[in-house]
Amino acid sequence: MIGRAWRAAGVAILVAAPLPAQVGVRISLGLRYSSDLVRDSIVTPFDVRPALAPAASVALALPLEKGWTALATLDGSRSTLHRVDATGSVALQQLTTLAFTVGFERPIIPRLSGEVGLGGVRYSPSAETGVFKDGNPSIAGLVLVQVNYAPPLPGPFRRCALSLRYDLHQFITTALRAEGFQDSRAVHRFTLGVTAALGAAP
Repeated sequence: MIGRAWRAAGVAILVAAPLPAQVGVRISLGLRYSSDLVRDSIVTPFDVRPALAPAASVALALPLEKGWTALATLDGSRSTLHRVDATGSVALQQLTTLAFTVGFERPIIPRLSGEVGLGGVRYSPSAETGVFKDGNPSIAGLVLVQVNYAPPLPGPFRRCALSLRYDLHQFITTALRAEGFQDSRAVHRFTLGVTAALGAAP
């Protein structure tokens, strides 16, 4: 799935090339933390959560009026899913997440900007076992807030920025419902990354 995400990112860049000059591309690489997907304390307390994961994204950026910029972003990450209880941590399988969001960015103060967006996220496990044994969950709605800081860097690095992204979505699967979990769980994700802007857009 990550390979597909990178291919999709490449296609997005190729598509962006012939677009009007004001449209640009942003490439981001970073590290993502995710909160628990599952927590059970009824019988034996345990958590199921993804490990820290590398994350990558590609975005099309279109400047609008009054300092606003519209963004369409494809984001992906891959990590190991762990079951954690009193005896320790056990690796379960590989887990890929893909998200697509649309949002708007605006400067807050010089060199600092903020972004808000909406979209969807989908989990793709390497095997349909455990919490995914009865199939993948459907696409879940996602909201995000992101801040970007562009330090005064020289030469080719002047269009690079540091970013901190927070997003939120709900998680539940058919297998969890079969085990008595009736309510979805809020999943919080934090991503610290570096972004490089290409093209004419800021």
